[in-house]
Amino acid sequence: MVTTESRQKVMKMLGEYGCYFLSLVHLAENITGKRIDAVAVYLNALKHKWTDTEATMLNPTAILSDMTGLRFSIAKEAAGYAAGQNEYEILLFSNSKYQHFVLGNGQGAVAYDPLGNSNTVASGTLTGKRIFRKI
Repeated sequence: MVTTESRQKVMKMLGEYGCYFLSLVHLAENITGKRIDAVAVYLNALKHKWTDTEATMLNPTAILSDMTGLRFSIAKEAAGYAAGQNEYEILLFSNSKYQHFVLGNGQGAVAYDPLGNSNTVASGTLTGKRIFRKI
């Protein structure tokens, strides 16, 4: 069981380092139409070694599959890649100091930013995409 203190620590860490993870949770919520407890998903992913203690994604397809009950493959694509049918995109923005992941709308635009209005998105450039395909 997660204590209030440890839940707060996980939430703080996800807020600081979990942009890819939180974008994936939001994607799963869009797919399922259900609210998902990001802390519970993170703790399960940590237990299965699908992520590490700073929410570095080690097996993002397993995490997305666990949340949705569907199977996915993943590919790293260039910024100009156009997502097709049954494909979902997580966008990677970079500036001179940081990188930041957000959920894309399928056409290379931001659909959800875990930080709201990230400076990295505003001042950076789209440098790549993680494309999830239903299989």
